[in-house]
Amino acid sequence: MTPLRRSRIALRLARRALLCCAALAAASAARADVVTLIAGTTFKQGQGGAVRGTVQSESPAEVVVMVGATTINVPTDQIARIEYSGQPASLQLGETRESSGQYDDAVVQFKKAATEAAGKPFIIETALVNEAEALAEIALVEPDRMKEAKDRFAAFIQAHPTSRHIAAAREGLARLQLHTEDYKGAEATVAELAKLPKSSERATVLKARLLARRGDHAGAIAELDKLIATLPDKSQRQREARLAKAQSLVGDKKFKDAEALVRQVIAAAPAEDVAAESAAYNTLGDCLRAANRPRDAVLAYLHTDLLYAKDKQEHPRALFQLERLFRQLGNTPRAEEYAQRLKQEYPRSSWLSVPAEPSGT
Repeated sequence: MTPLRRSRIALRLARRALLCCAALAAASAARADVVTLIAGTTFKQGQGGAVRGTVQSESPAEVVVMVGATTINVPTDQIARIEYSGQPASLQLGETRESSGQYDDAVVQFKKAATEAAGKPFIIETALVNEAEALAEIALVEPDRMKEAKDRFAAFIQAHPTSRHIAAAREGLARLQLHTEDYKGAEATVAELAKLPKSSERATVLKARLLARRGDHAGAIAELDKLIATLPDKSQRQREARLAKAQSLVGDKKFKDAEALVRQVIAAAPAEDVAAESAAYNTLGDCLRAANRPRDAVLAYLHTDLLYAKDKQEHPRALFQLERLFRQLGNTPRAEEYAQRLKQEYPRSSWLSVPAEPSGT
């Protein structure tokens, strides 16, 4: 065999080895768990906004991922979601249904995923907490589902106290307790949430909302001011804290300050962020309505109706307030239009049982 032929054979063998390595790497990547990080993450060990490897363990504080021969500890508060290797298709389908506001379908898919993932505890826990969160969204619109949603969170908390999702479960339960004016229960749940690692920000916002519900707006504002000063600019937690503060400013009759703060939130949030924008525009409407500026309030609520109706928690709230405002402005046909839409689109909404305001208010 000539040296040239030996060289060509060696080259072909080297190419085949490289192709095999590439194929193995691709197969390994396809089988990897993908830990997607939150937008604006402060975690520096991800690549392309994610950590790809094998999840070794999960806890309320961190997720341990094996990447090659390296172990990476990802803080739970920096994780947006995890796509697990071998997870059932129903889990992804449930997430898709949930993101599009099809919560009943999402519940069905998450239940299915929890069953199909037998023997895979991390996937089961994700499916179960996702199911509880989808139920909570339904319960906020349909009060007859409230007990079911609360029970689902409570069952998860009892069964999975060391899950990475435990803070989300306690937060979800506390929000439902606040919604149903179970302030004693909310106080206990928030206290437990505050004890968990990486959860002080969630607990502070909920504590402030609890103080506001009890009429202590000054106390709520003080708590939120301390928190806002520590949060990354334009982060989701900062938006939540600022909106909570704006609501307390309205309660304290500081309408101009509240309006300015909400407009800052609206300007900073991405226009496509439905949850952020719908809550912000509804809060702006509340500010303007409380300041006796009904026409301006109508414009704020119309943003939620026309642009962010996918948010099934905020949308019925906007329809309800639009009905009230059009009646206040003497536009009975438009008021009746929104009254009918609220009944037709949300026939079991708690907004339908809110007492009518006295004439002239």
